[in-house]
Amino acid sequence: MKSELTSLDLHYLVREFQQLVGARVDKIYEQSEDKKEFLFVFHKPSVGKLMLRIHLPNLAYLTDYKQIFPETPPGFCVFLRKHLASGKIKEVRQKGFDRILEIVFDTKEGVRILICELFSKGNMVLVDSDYKIKGLLESQNWEARTVRGGAKYEYPPAQADTPSLGEEQVKEIISKSKMDLVVKTLAVDFGLGGLYAEEVCKRAKVAKDKSKLEKAELKTIADSVKGLFNQEIKANKFNDEIVPFYLAAGATERTDYESFSKALDDNLSVKAMSAAEDKVVKEKQTKQDKVRLVIEKQGQRLKELEQSIADNQRKGELIYEHYQEVKEILDSINLDRKKMSWEELKKKYASNKIIKEINEKEGKIVVEL
Repeated sequence: MKSELTSLDLHYLVREFQQLVGARVDKIYEQSEDKKEFLFVFHKPSVGKLMLRIHLPNLAYLTDYKQIFPETPPGFCVFLRKHLASGKIKEVRQKGFDRILEIVFDTKEGVRILICELFSKGNMVLVDSDYKIKGLLESQNWEARTVRGGAKYEYPPAQADTPSLGEEQVKEIISKSKMDLVVKTLAVDFGLGGLYAEEVCKRAKVAKDKSKLEKAELKTIADSVKGLFNQEIKANKFNDEIVPFYLAAGATERTDYESFSKALDDNLSVKAMSAAEDKVVKEKQTKQDKVRLVIEKQGQRLKELEQSIADNQRKGELIYEHYQEVKEILDSINLDRKKMSWEELKKKYASNKIIKEINEKEGKIVVEL
């Protein structure tokens, strides 16, 4: 199951995200900070509610599902609500061919750009029109850049802008690649990833494990690379892969969807919601079990107290019924104790059927009535 977006996936998702242009921010939700999961709820005239789910570090898509979120939002969510409240989306774009989603808002404070880094550890940064950082999910230090509040946002080193490459540029990159196989060159140097690199090879009818390409093969590869970016969106679940268009490879099983976001949503959000609901049920069940255990213990203790009351009441009744007899025994023992040792006392009363025990250590005389 897809766990992260490729640059090509984001390219097609940004096409679908254009429906967000003109929508205003209604609500923003965030899961606990360690999950890095956000839900943006927008309202667009004549369309109604639109929701965008961003699960850092790897996923972003339109969703129909609202998951369970904390009643008290984390700090960054509060920050976003404050700065993007009622903000209107002006533009949704991908930075070059990187896994960076940018949403441009027109807000009461001016233009604000939400930068979502969908790679590595993931991050979300809000900048102004000059790209000065107004707030961010987390500060990060990299070898090539530092992302921190108050500084100017710096993009990571850019990879090849594959959609804009011409035929000669594609050929040049392939010829200069340090990769030993054409499929690796397509995956890494062109930023296509393994699945789409193999798709290019299949469409070009070039073996993916070739290291040297003929002139004609270079051209067909270049044409196939360009062709990846002009597909009609026909989202489908291909075997266990979720893709925005039909792949050349034969599928043993395929499920079609009305949009790429819908394909991701139905497979990822439903699964996430089910897991979240299971967690809630489990937590609820745990709480119920704890309450049930307390009630059971209290019930057992109540029974013990009731039995103790009944036993003590019966003892009191027996003492009352045999009061004179008990009094005479105690008076006799107390009198004998003045002139006898404990051992002598025990021998004298050993044959007494009523006295069962004389315990000098505890000062206790046990009688059976």
